[in-house]
Amino acid sequence: MWRRFPIVCLLVAMTFTGCYKPDIRYRELPRLSQLDSLGWDWEEDRPFDLRKVITTVSTDTLRLHFFGWSAEEDSLFTVTFPNSVQNSGRVWLTYRMGGWNQGPAEWDMTTMIKIYDKKNNQWLEFVRAITPYGGSFKSNWEKKFYIDVTEFLPLLQGDVDFRIFYCGWDATDKRAHTAQMTFSFMDEKPYYGECLGWQKVYDSTLPNEGGNGYRAWSYGVPGWSIEDSTRLGNRTLDVPAGTNHVLLRVCITGHGQDAYNGTGKFPQRTPSTATNCAEFDRNFYTIFINGERMEKQGNIWEMNSGSNNYSQAGTYKYNRAGWGPGKPCNVQHWLIGQIPPKGETLTLNFDLDEYISPCTKPNDDKVACYYVMVDAFFYR
Repeated sequence: MWRRFPIVCLLVAMTFTGCYKPDIRYRELPRLSQLDSLGWDWEEDRPFDLRKVITTVSTDTLRLHFFGWSAEEDSLFTVTFPNSVQNSGRVWLTYRMGGWNQGPAEWDMTTMIKIYDKKNNQWLEFVRAITPYGGSFKSNWEKKFYIDVTEFLPLLQGDVDFRIFYCGWDATDKRAHTAQMTFSFMDEKPYYGECLGWQKVYDSTLPNEGGNGYRAWSYGVPGWSIEDSTRLGNRTLDVPAGTNHVLLRVCITGHGQDAYNGTGKFPQRTPSTATNCAEFDRNFYTIFINGERMEKQGNIWEMNSGSNNYSQAGTYKYNRAGWGPGKPCNVQHWLIGQIPPKGETLTLNFDLDEYISPCTKPNDDKVACYYVMVDAFFYR
């Protein structure tokens, strides 16, 4: 599995190549570099030293059931953090999956947790995870994962509101999935540097006519292109003066199987026939910065076979588009460098392969779709 490596590794590498200058720090980084492609760790691979934990904050155990499709029906809860995080430069989230009463519910369902951004009066996706096929687990089953959420550190102060969307009807009084979050604030220097601000780039959960009704964007439906300006079109970032680098936090997962009958097509691929798009189709996204295509592509894929997953019911062994049953969804972090001291205006555009769906409406029952979240954080 890929692991996030510290930015300092990039700096050391550039020192030996002779292009790193201490007085400009990150400005000589490549225009775009990828820091990781997974964004989380298994419990047995805990990536932080417990001796460096300053304080921890935990939520109650949250019972997951279908709250409703609209945002107004999400389950709301508040977490009280320290009033200041000045002494902490990094924070890790322990995300615990568990069961209610007799154990977890049966199906692999999308769980999305958002955090309220008081500064900009908006909601940012904080965690996305898929519940396991839980029918074979007993009442004491649990699984923990570690997720680096350092980019959200400025938001984790005082009373903070969160909300949960859970897209399944499988919960009963006897069996239901649960989630619990524990935040570990670390005694470390600021991991990315001083945060100057942040900006939402893409968010498929916002109301949109090209959505499938489940907070995702439909894919390939004629007349409802995912590349439309209201979906994955150009976005402008006003990068503050003094910014050395921009961190992109990307989570894109594919769902739905509208090509199960072989009628969906990728006209630019060979062969062009789709395979259960989008859940079981390996796709890539291309990033354009100010109209320039970046060489490195993002891979929307997760290996779920062998040691990359754990035994459960259902089809958990099958590889999927950025997720696996019973695990957090993949989060990929990208670093944009070469920012001028006065700041700049960046235009971002994310492109997926062209796809022609057999569906005729964006909310058709079998439509392929992508949950998309991209946020930008500015650092010096």
